[in-house]
Amino acid sequence: MRYLVMSDSFKGSMTAKTVCETVRERILAHDPKSEVTVFPAFDGGEGSAEYLTGIYGGKMVSVRAANATGRRVPSTFGMKDKTAFLAVADTSGLPGARIRNPFVTTTRGLGDQILEAIRLGAVHIVIGLGGSSTNDGGAGAASALGAVFRDENGEPFVPVGGTLGKIASVDVTELKKKIAGVRFTALCDVTNPLTGETGCSFVYAKQKGARSRKKRAELDEYMKRYADVTAFLGVSPDTPGAGAAGGLGYFVRAFLGGELVSGADFFLNAIDFDKRVLDADVVISGEGKFDGTSSQGKICGKIIGRAGAAGKPTVVFCGAAENAEAPDGTTVVTINDPSLPLAENLARSRENLSNAVDHWLNG
Repeated sequence: MRYLVMSDSFKGSMTAKTVCETVRERILAHDPKSEVTVFPAFDGGEGSAEYLTGIYGGKMVSVRAANATGRRVPSTFGMKDKTAFLAVADTSGLPGARIRNPFVTTTRGLGDQILEAIRLGAVHIVIGLGGSSTNDGGAGAASALGAVFRDENGEPFVPVGGTLGKIASVDVTELKKKIAGVRFTALCDVTNPLTGETGCSFVYAKQKGARSRKKRAELDEYMKRYADVTAFLGVSPDTPGAGAAGGLGYFVRAFLGGELVSGADFFLNAIDFDKRVLDADVVISGEGKFDGTSSQGKICGKIIGRAGAAGKPTVVFCGAAENAEAPDGTTVVTINDPSLPLAENLARSRENLSNAVDHWLNG
């Protein structure tokens, strides 16, 4: 049998690489003659810059850049010829944030990395928008690139999520000079607008530290002010994906003139999935929770769709399945032990996955 194994991470328990290697280990233990091809999947979040760089045969570059709190620390991004691969999660990511407070976190580090990539000759910059700890609409990154934000007294300052409402004017003259001739592509798997009930503040700021609805509403009001003051850039806050990564989708479209594309499709195209799947008998994928959102742009749903179009069956391993109907040709296998609390299942996730794969193979 020939298997193509491509799983996302199981948030809070296993990386995509761990999931894929565990599945491969169990398949080969069951049948050493099996052919198992593994590609850990990614959604544009933490580590995606390094992963894409590896796929394209590039190299990682070290640079000092601001972290989520604005402190300059060592960071990396990828380069292949004149294309750079960056991920906001690698500078302002939620997993590595020492503080979870979208009122004060900044995307300035992304701007630092963009500047260095351009200095090194990049003419195409690919940015993963997953996993940010910020809600500043990209104002920090814009400041690093030369944009000047001023308050009502004409004083320049670098806005963060909690001070976007103080912006009275924006000058992007220097920013436009610095990015001239550079094309930007952002990997984005959400369609949220910048503001409103389905915007970044209300939907994503809770996990970043804005626990109360009052706090999220406050952030949304500041973001609306930001959108009003930057309306001259010609991008609507209602643009699908504008709310990605705390408003970085809006920043890419409005300040950089870039495009937002599906991160899942970008990844699948990068590994030539449609060709590889033809050589597989079974496609195996996975994610922490398989639910109604899985088919809404997530990598697992994209894999199922493309495998189905090629006439290949798919098996999805997940921690839990909820309110989702598996498409024809797709088998969903939950790995958690329902008799155990979530914390214990998370701690035993690799063991649970091994057992689930063994049970499926012995089917």
